[in-house]
Amino acid sequence: MGRLFAAIGRKNLLLMGIQGFYWCAYCTYFGFLVLYMQDHGYSNVECAQAQVLIAVATLVAQPLIGYLTDTFIPCKTFLLFSTGMAIPVAFLLQATVASPVLCYGAIVLQSILFYPTASLIDSWTMALREQDPQVQYPLTRSAGSVLYALTALGFGNLIARFGDGVIAPSFLVFAVLMFVCVWLLEGTPCSNKTREAAGQEKIQRVSGLEAAGILLKNKAYVFFVLSCLLYHIANKSTGCFISNYVVHLGGDSAGLGMLMFFSALVEFPSMMVMGRVMRRYPLGVLHLFALAGILLKNLFFLTASSMTFLVIGQLAQGLSYGSFVYLFVEYICRTTPKQLNITAISLGTAMTSALGGIIGNYAAGFLLDLAGLTMLSLFAMAAAAVSILVFLPVAFEKRKKQSASVC
Repeated sequence: MGRLFAAIGRKNLLLMGIQGFYWCAYCTYFGFLVLYMQDHGYSNVECAQAQVLIAVATLVAQPLIGYLTDTFIPCKTFLLFSTGMAIPVAFLLQATVASPVLCYGAIVLQSILFYPTASLIDSWTMALREQDPQVQYPLTRSAGSVLYALTALGFGNLIARFGDGVIAPSFLVFAVLMFVCVWLLEGTPCSNKTREAAGQEKIQRVSGLEAAGILLKNKAYVFFVLSCLLYHIANKSTGCFISNYVVHLGGDSAGLGMLMFFSALVEFPSMMVMGRVMRRYPLGVLHLFALAGILLKNLFFLTASSMTFLVIGQLAQGLSYGSFVYLFVEYICRTTPKQLNITAISLGTAMTSALGGIIGNYAAGFLLDLAGLTMLSLFAMAAAAVSILVFLPVAFEKRKKQSASVC
């Protein structure tokens, strides 16, 4: 065991712990949020409104947090603060569920504190990789997928047996373990500061407006983000209400947990393989593969006549999303200045995951109440197809890592 730890490395082990425990905590709270709300009498539209509020909060907060950690507060310091604050806030959900307004407020607050954490961990990992080539993003991020899968499988059965009162205590356990791993890992300095680079000219701090202008003028970045926005619309519109597909086929919370397990489980090999093949193939071509996976997922959801179809669809999503997550971080780091990597990743996440959540979840709730699951699946398939078409203009361009300075 000692040899295994030595081979993996201390930083990788701590990053695996951070990723793993974050996604376990995320699963217990956000993964079962819709099912929890539905069990307490909330309608499809009301659940969709909660998801839209999460997305709006993330859309506003995430770019600001990204620029803040690029410029003023190191990732480690911010993660310690936000994780510590998220622990007591998790208990507000069950305390306020009887009042929609208060319940929505608790969800929004938790979204601001905990939802942007994933992109900060990814950015911190990439910064550590610049200092130490032994740091392996696919390995550390895969730990998150594996533990998410196991948590989803076990937690669905746990809720079925003991009720949804286990949500907040479970979140507390995983968040504390994540906090400890963050505390033990080395921090990295803010990259967007005025400083003298060794053997280079002085690097000036880029203001928030200048950073936004630089990113918006970057053609590859803009087309990539737009395709990812459509990807998330396609994925989240059906993913948000996956419990509806399960219930339609006679399943329960245990069946929902099983689907989440299968999806997350195949993310691990997908990420590991992607770490190897991206050395041989253009990132754009690999991104097209990831986009096509969600099209396939929604095809199986459209034609689902049994849980087997949903499982196959979730496997397609897992393969797609495992590739997508790694490509998202790597592509942005290669196409934007290193000085603004965290800002670019955070802004990209907000404009794709958050905005995609707003559009996808609202459309999903509307379509479910208006026309049912079939129309929802067709909508998701259309969004996935357009995401492929949007990215084609830049898909075959070669990408090289940009320098640290934008000057």
